[in-house]
Amino acid sequence: MRIFFGLETDSDTRRALADWRDRYGIAAGRAVPAANFHITLAFIGEVDNRRLDTLCRAVDALEPGPHGGAGKILLDQVGYWPKPGIYWAGPSQPAPELAALARKLQHVGGMVGARLEKRPFAPHVTLYRGCTEPPPAPAVLPAITLAYAHFTLFESQLGRQGASYQALEHWQLEP
Repeated sequence: MRIFFGLETDSDTRRALADWRDRYGIAAGRAVPAANFHITLAFIGEVDNRRLDTLCRAVDALEPGPHGGAGKILLDQVGYWPKPGIYWAGPSQPAPELAALARKLQHVGGMVGARLEKRPFAPHVTLYRGCTEPPPAPAVLPAITLAYAHFTLFESQLGRQGASYQALEHWQLEP
């Protein structure tokens, strides 16, 4: 199975992001279904059941304090990465607590063979994939708050309609 750690978006946040995208964030690409909106913390990749169990036990063993607590971020900017063709929404302000959590989870992922990410952590929600050209600047920037109280281990499942993400496990963050 192909897995990653991420922050889920609640239904209000998904609806607000989809509404903003459909009104102001038009791009020449495939719109990501709102059900797939999330912020990836650490991509792990392909694992078997044995390595999945090892990974979950290692996350269970993390001390509550080192990976920060519950919080929120303001998704108030958009960006475009040309090589993967991704148009995204994310925070303009750094999110050091999420970056610390992402590093911890990536380190734990490395224990089961995940490739360590060399790029700095850039929290974002992918709005479009397969963009063939840079999207025009939106008339109105998003201003959507994403609150989080836990992080999730997701399985990415490929189907006829593209990828869908199934939550496998959740870990609460301290208030």
